[in-house]
Amino acid sequence: SSFFLMITGTIESAQSATASINERLYCRYTFSYGPDWEIVHGVSMGLSQISRQGIDNVIVWNFPIEISFQSTNPSGWPRLALSVYGFDFLGRDVLRGYASVLLPINPGSHTQYLKTFRPVSGSTCQQFVNWLMGTNPEYYDSKMVTKGEGRAVTRVVSEDGLVVKVNLMVTRKDFESFGY
Repeated sequence: SSFFLMITGTIESAQSATASINERLYCRYTFSYGPDWEIVHGVSMGLSQISRQGIDNVIVWNFPIEISFQSTNPSGWPRLALSVYGFDFLGRDVLRGYASVLLPINPGSHTQYLKTFRPVSGSTCQQFVNWLMGTNPEYYDSKMVTKGEGRAVTRVVSEDGLVVKVNLMVTRKDFESFGY
């Protein structure tokens, strides 16, 4: 016997006050969850289309999310991790920011505004090399933003002011039979 958590919604948009008028961005998402959780429907990761910023500084994706989990233990409650990418002047993918949110516990409709951050190099010399090469540090695994291990020694910045809007509809089943 298990309880179920169903999530539907959209990664709706991103907004940045510092982006150029024709900024093009896309978003990768993935779910992170504990060992007692299992996906019963949907996919655990996805990639949005590339969208161009308009005159209102909003990049609209309206990218759908649909996933269902089952578990017998709330430990390791699922989280949504986002990675937002843009392009540099040579057309290469460049990380614009990461964000993470714990999936809402209460049933119903939820709108989340997620501020993004990105890792920075530890030394000024390495930052110069990154600028020269047109690369930024990235996490090897984008799920790292959903975990606490190893993040204490990571330097991050949130200078771009990039905020991602996510709409989620949460439905639960059989939580009461487990005393939750």
